[in-house]
Amino acid sequence: MSKRHGKDKDVHESVSDEDDSDSDSSSGSSNESVGRSVSPQSKARLLAARTILQYQPISSILLAKDTLLLDFACGTGAFSQHLASRIDRILGIDVDDRAIREFNTRARHQGIDEIEMQAIQCDILSEESLPYGKPWFGKVDAVASALGFHHLADMASVTKTLVKRFLKVGGWIAVIDLMYDPDTSPIFENAKQAKANHQDNCQHGHDDLHHYAQHVGGIKTDDIKHAFDSAGLDCVDVFERVFDIAVMVPRRLIPEHCNSNEPGSSSDDQTRSSAPDSSKVKVLLPFLLAVGRKGVFSVSD
Repeated sequence: MSKRHGKDKDVHESVSDEDDSDSDSSSGSSNESVGRSVSPQSKARLLAARTILQYQPISSILLAKDTLLLDFACGTGAFSQHLASRIDRILGIDVDDRAIREFNTRARHQGIDEIEMQAIQCDILSEESLPYGKPWFGKVDAVASALGFHHLADMASVTKTLVKRFLKVGGWIAVIDLMYDPDTSPIFENAKQAKANHQDNCQHGHDDLHHYAQHVGGIKTDDIKHAFDSAGLDCVDVFERVFDIAVMVPRRLIPEHCNSNEPGSSSDDQTRSSAPDSSKVKVLLPFLLAVGRKGVFSVSD
């Protein structure tokens, strides 16, 4: 499906298996139905885009004329692609230069001009890497990150820099990411340990479980709230379980305490006790939305 862009450009908005390979999470949400053939992380990014557009204080800014959105940890641009038909200007930032090249190549192939959508390579915690002097520096209307914050070793420092260096006063920051849950998060630790012990070679979708993340198993609500509060943001709120993504997990990775009658485990056709050891079980992974607004005194030097 294509939608007409604000600058009269056609923007491809379908979800495909090739959308991204640098994040986490499969199908299913509380309110959305997405094709089964696409990857979990692609589905999560699509639902993240829709979730942000449903949050009125931010959507009213994003849908205004000449709005500039910063897509932090943009990867190859799947999240931005889902928003491109609704927002006039999008700037992507990522530390991976290969992802940046792919982001820009996709945008140009769809006829989207650089002034409307582009990405740059930048490590925002490095002063030398920060793009001082750019016309959008300190003038971003909204910062959004989909499935990027669970990679961060220091969420507080990154949030503070995004707010201080990029976001304009009155602008919002929104983060959608995997949420820590005591029923599902131990699966990630088990997958990480299995990989370290060479029990398999990622033949069971362990990359989708993102055992390379800094926040293995998802972000804790208190941690993301602390990061936002430490940046001096006001109107800070964290919404838990804004949608779920289903993944098929090898039975042996499911914690002993987690069964089909508990949150995070599917009860469709299999239970942990009855499924053969080589089979997989469907597990629902919860996602959170954290938001905050930059006030006049949000960040001090």
